Amino acid sequence: MGLSMEELRPRRKPARSRKISEIKIGDEYVKVIGLVVDKKEAEFVLDDGSGHLTVFFDDPAIVEGVEVGSRVRVIGSPSNVAGAHELHAEIVQKVDGLDLGLYEEVRREVKKFEMDLRGGG
Repeated sequence: MGLSMEELRPRRKPARSRKISEIKIGDEYVKVIGLVVDKKEAEFVLDDGSGHLTVFFDDPAIVEGVEVGSRVRVIGSPSNVAGAHELHAEIVQKVDGLDLGLYEEVRREVKKFEMDLRGGG
């Protein structure tokens, strides 16, 4: 019995939720949420309140409907070029209805919980 393509495909680590200011060298795959503050043909600038990030994309279809002022979640691979963070987007999702304040509150609580688990373990 042979292996399926799914079984042969190498598994990628899940994307880590990050604020733009938290992205570090060594992060392979991240997801960030922010506001599109500038958009060009093959890139846009994302602002999440902690910093700005230039997001590049190869396929214009992944940013269909995304404009300056859109709130989006971007999943992709970060790189550090000339001291500035950039992200090569694989997935861009509009999340205009997301309450960013509540999202940040939940994110902080999850971090606290994870720290408690590590410390109490």
